[in-house]
Amino acid sequence: MKPAVTTTIALTGLLATLASPAQARPFNDPRAERMPAIEADAAFAGQPRDPACHTSTLASTGGALPASPSTLAIRWTGFANFELSYKGQIMLLDAYFDRGSLYPPLGFKADDVTRANVILIGHGHHDHMSDAASVGIRTGATIVGAPLTTAKLLSQKVDPQKLRTASGRESVVMDFGPFKVEPILGRHGEPPKTLVDAFGGALRATAPKPTEEQLAELAIIRSRGVQDPRVVTEGTLAYLITLDDGFRIMYRDSGGAVTDFEKSAMERAGGRVDVALVAVSASYLNTETVPRALEHVRTYKPDVYIPAHHDAAYNNLWRATEPLFQAVKDENPNIVTASRGYREPLCFNTEHNISRKR
Repeated sequence: MKPAVTTTIALTGLLATLASPAQARPFNDPRAERMPAIEADAAFAGQPRDPACHTSTLASTGGALPASPSTLAIRWTGFANFELSYKGQIMLLDAYFDRGSLYPPLGFKADDVTRANVILIGHGHHDHMSDAASVGIRTGATIVGAPLTTAKLLSQKVDPQKLRTASGRESVVMDFGPFKVEPILGRHGEPPKTLVDAFGGALRATAPKPTEEQLAELAIIRSRGVQDPRVVTEGTLAYLITLDDGFRIMYRDSGGAVTDFEKSAMERAGGRVDVALVAVSASYLNTETVPRALEHVRTYKPDVYIPAHHDAAYNNLWRATEPLFQAVKDENPNIVTASRGYREPLCFNTEHNISRKR
């Protein structure tokens, strides 16, 4: 009889665990293990499962928006593209979706994006803004960018009234409903030429060569971006995004050196953010990419670090994120590192944030 009693006790314990508030909550906030207040939030735990946090369909392509006004859903859509959905509003970070047949498919096309309120463009290279004009025109979204970026969008017939130009040199906060946005002058990544040439040569010698059709396809996509070398020093913006409850996000779409403008903005913001969405340096080698990632993390001091711009074409190399994660955790084990596949949601209970002392 003892085995039966033991089995009954084990089954009862399992059922109790499955019925606990922690299991019934609408989603798993990645900070929960580090922040007991999230686990102890009975109102949050009692909410039903949120479809917006359990589906790979983007809100901007017709998917669900977060059910609770305190829920932020973040989805990565390749390179440095992200979708933020919050309080019925959709913000796109960069707009490079139709990448061509040389790239892994994202699971949607630019034409599928039918809802967006705001688009923030980090810089004007084609792999960050090639679909900004078409998506902006179709959705009526306001588009924010540096002067080089908005000038290119004007040439693509975007309504001037829908463009907001920012140099990032002054402390300017733009109000977009539940989002407040401060554009900050950053610096584009500058990987060592010797390293880029060496990897480029190796890839050209070993990877499948693009067809004439693929090269023509790429040329059309490239034409929708900015080629001006000034993008490095005056055409790259970082964005400090603050939700109406104080939750803060730093977005940086190029893995360049941190600028004094970024440092000043972080001082004004209290020195910390809840989430950092940051491009991985384009320097390939861990000896190069890790120090840059640590520089970003030390500047933004995020609760959660999420990498970007680490995927690549079929005939190129993805940039490794695991060494970055390990280095970040070695320095500060309390920082949560997170990476998802294309379109997979990562949701946050934003009532628990740094400005409210979590």
